[in-house]
Amino acid sequence: MDSKQAIELGAKIVKIQALMAAYVTDGRTPDQSFEYQELNAEVTIDLEVAKYANPNPHKSLEVFLSFCKLQEMSTYASRRAYVQELYADVLLDLKRIQRHAPSSKNWSKANEALADELTPIRAQWLKAKNFIYSATPDFENSIKESISSVESSLMVLLNEPNGTLGKIIKQANLDIDIERLITQAYGYASNKDFVRHGGTVASALSRSEAEFFLEFAASSIVYITHKVKKLKPKAI
Repeated sequence: MDSKQAIELGAKIVKIQALMAAYVTDGRTPDQSFEYQELNAEVTIDLEVAKYANPNPHKSLEVFLSFCKLQEMSTYASRRAYVQELYADVLLDLKRIQRHAPSSKNWSKANEALADELTPIRAQWLKAKNFIYSATPDFENSIKESISSVESSLMVLLNEPNGTLGKIIKQANLDIDIERLITQAYGYASNKDFVRHGGTVASALSRSEAEFFLEFAASSIVYITHKVKKLKPKAI
């Protein structure tokens, strides 16, 4: 995706956000439902082409209004906040593209590998990058999302929705030394304060550690998806 495409997609998303916010607050008009459905269909396709997970599960404005009521979002402020947060990670990455900010080559390779049944993990994977490069970086949560993306990939590929990386990785039949490296990285993240279980002292983790784990997780995702998909029987 180039800068122009990022600007165009970002503008469409902002328009969708405006329609959503207006419909569930005090700005509802009769033509919004049709406009939303048309624009949402366009954005869904654009996100798919750009290899983003679509963060918006609401197929219509009526469905979104019902969701707000079920979630007890009783104030207009809470509804607007939800709409802003919904596309926040995608919009941040689109702004980065518009500014021609450098991006990890391996991150892109992993994002390409997260296709088909793994597509939903792209949202988690995008968070791992955004936590590093946002205006207020969060290196601890970046490491968490990087390793969790590897874990989620294994859970989906091995059909183990309740498994953990440490318990199911042997089912993937990876090279034993690479398996050990991935398991050790998972153990490192699990044992570090604030990364997976919270902590009681200030974290000493820096951008260097976060970028290391982003690159390591990227390589792991590409390797795991290649190995496990090769083992899967092809559908007849």
